[in-house]
Amino acid sequence: MPYSAWDEYFIHQLPRTLDQVSDSEKSWSDRCYFNAHSADGTMLITNGYGNNPNTESAHGYAKLSLADGRHWDLDAVRRCTTDRGDLHAGPMRWTCVEPLARWTLELGANPSGIEWELHYESKAPMWELLPITIRKQGRMLADMQHIKQPGRYTGWVKIDGEEISVDGFTGGRDRTFGVRVSDQIDFWLWFEAVFDDRAIEAWVWESSDGDVQYVDGGITFDDGRLSKRFVTFEHDVEFDGDRRRPVRARIVFVDEDGRRFDVTADAPHQEVGVYYGRGHSRRQVSDDGLAFSTWKGTEPADLQEVESRTVSMDQLMHFEMDEMKGLGIFELLVQGNGYPRYPSWVPR
Repeated sequence: MPYSAWDEYFIHQLPRTLDQVSDSEKSWSDRCYFNAHSADGTMLITNGYGNNPNTESAHGYAKLSLADGRHWDLDAVRRCTTDRGDLHAGPMRWTCVEPLARWTLELGANPSGIEWELHYESKAPMWELLPITIRKQGRMLADMQHIKQPGRYTGWVKIDGEEISVDGFTGGRDRTFGVRVSDQIDFWLWFEAVFDDRAIEAWVWESSDGDVQYVDGGITFDDGRLSKRFVTFEHDVEFDGDRRRPVRARIVFVDEDGRRFDVTADAPHQEVGVYYGRGHSRRQVSDDGLAFSTWKGTEPADLQEVESRTVSMDQLMHFEMDEMKGLGIFELLVQGNGYPRYPSWVPR
């Protein structure tokens, strides 16, 4: 690829033009992710975008789920070469308004029945996780940097023409860049619990035999403070019968100073969760290449099909810690060689 407009900025980290990255692995990506949830826990919105320089492509997605069981899933892919700074795919666009503080997220008119304009504003400092490096049988599965930051949302979402205010929604965002071969990773549990004046951001990765490969996280406070880092992350998760979605969990963190944090989680609205993978086979494709589907988690056949095609899922859960109550994302991935303690999405 030639020298591009972005190469005029003094931001190089390799002795190559910016289209070339540190590893030829095709999963190398530069990504953003956002989640927003209503205060009553009955609506969850997630969306994200990523550039994949080694495949000269970009992928955007948008998901919405409601407590009544309705789900919307949208995906769009485009060719991306010298325009990596223009974050768009299909009717979706992501704009950094103020670095480290504000973003605008747009989903324009499309055949799926949902649209939105969301304005994210950070409510606490970012939590910068330690670099993640995971190998399996000599292959690099993860070599990445990851940050998390809780936020508040304003704006609106339309569902089949009905406009709903998102003012008062909370949630968070992340930025990730590097290698991540998700379907070969055995297990991770990531969560973000947003309380009135703080948020927990934490991640643990384990091998199929239970060996802890990575753990990091902590508490980021609205007044600008950051806690000590967590050095252990213990978890005990209960599931919805033979389903893959979590119902409740007990979590214990211990930080660098030996302080213990006990957290409980439960899912008061079990249908409020989103799934990542191949989605529902009933999806439609519009003339401009947008793939979209709607389905109902209350329909056993729909839920079984989506779960059978899933890599990971985000469940909206209610959290309690030290008499504080909050909401947030509880994300599980079980792939690779599986994880015997918990249900797996890997066909056996």
